[in-house]
Amino acid sequence: MRLYLGIIYLIVTSLSFAQDPNWQDNPGAYEFTASMTALIEGHDSAEGDILAAFDASGNVRGVGSSYSAPFGPYSGQTLHDITLRSNSEGDELTFKLYDSSADEVLNIADSYVFAINDTQGDLFDPVLLSIGSSGGDNQPDWQDQPGTYEFTASM
Repeated sequence: MRLYLGIIYLIVTSLSFAQDPNWQDNPGAYEFTASMTALIEGHDSAEGDILAAFDASGNVRGVGSSYSAPFGPYSGQTLHDITLRSNSEGDELTFKLYDSSADEVLNIADSYVFAINDTQGDLFDPVLLSIGSSGGDNQPDWQDQPGTYEFTASM
C-alpha cells in the first residue's frame, strides 16, 4: 500500500511541475547590456513564466524574471524584467516566452534592435509584447486586390 501511495505521489508531483526550457544566459560572453520591462499582451502570464531574448543564430541574449506589479497602472499584472546582451549596437533580438502553466514555448511577434545602455519600459509604462510569429519564411504574403473582381460577398 505504501509503495502504491508513493508511486501516485511521484506521478502527481511530476505532472504538476512543468519543465522549463533551461535557457542559459551567459553574461560574460557579451560586453554591453540594455534593460527592458515588458508586459505580454493578451496572455495571462504567471510568475513562473520566463521571457528570453535570442539573436539571429538562436543564441540566448538574456533571460528575464517575472513578477506581479505591486502598484501603478499595471498593479497585479505580470511584468517581465530582462537584461539584454550584445557585443555591438544594432543586433536584432527576438523573444520567446515559456508559459509555465501550459508547459510550452510561445514565439513573441515583436523584436528589439539592440542599443548600448538602453532602457525600455518600466513599472508604469512597460514595453507591450504580443504572442505570435516573428515572421520568417512562413510569413504570409496575402494581398487584397478589390478591383480584380466584379462581385463581392461577406460572411
